[in-house]
Amino acid sequence: MNAFDLQMYIDGQWYDPARSERIPVHNPARTAQVVGSVPDGRAEDVDRAVAAAQRAQRDWAGLPLAERAMHLAQAAARLASIDESGPRALTQEMGKILAESVMDFQSPPWVWSYYLDDLDGVERLLTERLSDEAGDLEIRRRPVGVVGAIVPWNWPIALLGVKLGPALLAGNTVVAVPSPFAPLGVLKAIEAIGDALPPGVVNVVTGAGERVGAALAAHPDVAMVAFTGGPEAGRSVAQTVAARLRRGVFELGGNDAAVLLDDVTVDDALVRQLATGFSMTSGQVCFAIKRLYVHESLFADVVARLSDALQETVVGDGLDPEVTMGPLANERQYRRFRAMLADAEAGGATVRVFGRKRDAASWDQGYFHLPALVTDVRSDERIVAEEQFGPALPIIPFCTDEEAVALANGTNYGLTASIWSADRSRAWELAGQIDAGVTAVNMHGFTSFDARAPFGGVKGSGYGREMGKDGLLEFTWAQQLNDRHPVQ
Repeated sequence: MNAFDLQMYIDGQWYDPARSERIPVHNPARTAQVVGSVPDGRAEDVDRAVAAAQRAQRDWAGLPLAERAMHLAQAAARLASIDESGPRALTQEMGKILAESVMDFQSPPWVWSYYLDDLDGVERLLTERLSDEAGDLEIRRRPVGVVGAIVPWNWPIALLGVKLGPALLAGNTVVAVPSPFAPLGVLKAIEAIGDALPPGVVNVVTGAGERVGAALAAHPDVAMVAFTGGPEAGRSVAQTVAARLRRGVFELGGNDAAVLLDDVTVDDALVRQLATGFSMTSGQVCFAIKRLYVHESLFADVVARLSDALQETVVGDGLDPEVTMGPLANERQYRRFRAMLADAEAGGATVRVFGRKRDAASWDQGYFHLPALVTDVRSDERIVAEEQFGPALPIIPFCTDEEAVALANGTNYGLTASIWSADRSRAWELAGQIDAGVTAVNMHGFTSFDARAPFGGVKGSGYGREMGKDGLLEFTWAQQLNDRHPVQ
């Protein structure tokens, strides 16, 4: 037995179905090492979890908002104080450095605090009233029922959290399906918070996505699906949900552009932000910088200074305190990323790698790759046109602001972007022309988000919003109660 041989969580109990095989979870830093396993669930396990969630939903929705908030606050406190075994499990199953795994577990309490710190505002959002001599009008935002939450492997606890908090506050119950590449961290999070919630309110089914994720999306008693993941799987789930005339929120990744205008001061602070913006979690973040557009007058300086900064990167096992960037998360992503770089080089691009290997002797035992800068690259190369989800940054020069906007918008994605300029008015004007759900000014990544604001994409990046008021209302439907009559 491994330390992390875990079970499903259904109806407040740990559950290991008798018919299920188990999925081994491998360490991407040592691919031969199995760090744990989870049940490879079937449709009947989804049925069991949905039934538990459905039984619990009416009583949960019947609790006053303050009581639901109390349960969520207790869950947040337990998650915030989780012992190191949770983050260590996450690092061992998907590779990112331990500090990032800790941040992953800390993210849901941060998102939930927006709602928990203003319950009066949440109450007003869920129920609006108008009373005068003409009568009464009330708009109630009622819970949709059972929510299916499908989360990816890169930041699974954070991405479950942005669904879980508002869904529960609105009165829904949840059945979650984590990625089979990273189920352990999610289960450790549920282990921490499970006792803070009544049985059946939150359930977790593990297994292959094409089986349990598909069964969840198709289930007749699942009222809504909140999905974060790749576009191919997302389209399949969205089609299944739409065929049942049910609702969904879909975040399908991004090909996020950062644009450096000609008046930017290229200093150490800027270079550090750009380096972190594309290499955090080995580039495997939906809102990481995927394309860097630099005014031609600054291009050579930016490339040179980024090259110098990246030499400080230490790549290796994410549990090693000297390591600053871990491996890619799995073989499929590793091979896809390397193929993109090879295609770019074959097409005439210049690919240069930087940094150092923490342990050269064990380098080939993991999915490691040094951070890379890609120059002299065409816009139609895959490394530019698609979301590479790896530690490589194509850098492309431009001449005019209009050209920069056209280049940034020249993609089927539209999740996040950033404009960098010393002129705030100019930056805000251009930011408003970018087709992205989030466009930040002089920042990119985690620092550019506000829990009060909606997060989500346009075009191929999906639809619907998470976080903020919009993220709460996504998990409700509006009912009008009205006895108003015209006043004679």
